[in-house]
Amino acid sequence: MKLYPECVPCMLQRAILFCRDEEEEVRYRVMRELCELFSKRVSPKITTTEIAYERNKIIEKITHNLDPMKDIKEESIRKALRVYPRIKKYVDRIKDDKKRFGTAMRIALAGNLIEFGARDHVIDLDRLEEEICDVINERLIIDDTDGIYEKVKNSDEILYVTDNAGELVFDRILIRELLRYAEVIIAPLSRPVQDDAWLEDVKRLKIDETCKIVPRGDFIGIWFEKCTPEFVREFDNADLIIAKGMGCYETLVDYPERFNGRIALLMKAKCEPVAKDVNVPLGSGVIMLI
Repeated sequence: MKLYPECVPCMLQRAILFCRDEEEEVRYRVMRELCELFSKRVSPKITTTEIAYERNKIIEKITHNLDPMKDIKEESIRKALRVYPRIKKYVDRIKDDKKRFGTAMRIALAGNLIEFGARDHVIDLDRLEEEICDVINERLIIDDTDGIYEKVKNSDEILYVTDNAGELVFDRILIRELLRYAEVIIAPLSRPVQDDAWLEDVKRLKIDETCKIVPRGDFIGIWFEKCTPEFVREFDNADLIIAKGMGCYETLVDYPERFNGRIALLMKAKCEPVAKDVNVPLGSGVIMLI
């Protein structure tokens, strides 16, 4: 996705979040170097993913901290795990296969609320259960759940591309449903980046006990030029790809030649540029086949 002017203050806001525990002079240096980066690189010719990647590398170089959101991710996982048993029990009571699958999709979508630093979005972890229930019951502007369910039933291999660390807790409910129909391959990040799930988060939640794990790289979304070769092979061979979050949308739209109706995108449109790009109101839930 092209960089919108509104993306710049959001990226600076995230940078402040990444550096919140650093000394003041370090934060000044980060801001100086990022302002220099933006002054040279900001244009509609650069993508959000490219400039976010460059921003993150500058922050890592200055702070020497490769996981600046570790404490926030830990809190989000801990609070999600507290809610998880009740959400799982709710799904377990649903006997109809299609309805249970649709509910699991909504829960995985709701988990995408657990994101930190976006300028237009704030998540209250103390109201997490209520917010998930709101998403389960809301009317979606784009809802291709029925089409996705039909594709799942006819799939042998499904690739599941993760997003934020906290939402991974609720992804397990959808992954469990997918495993009723097909082999599921999980694609987290190879190392910590922002508040996204990476290999160790998947292992911590024991998802590796039921699914093959194929890390995809050290960037947000699906940036094919930087993906691991094994991930690209799995992407090309999978019958269906479940892609979570705005980062996946922002990167996938740059590869329209790969759209063939087998990518199921699940996200909350948590910022104005993405909402504008998808043509939905800010805050909308999206379950979309592309």
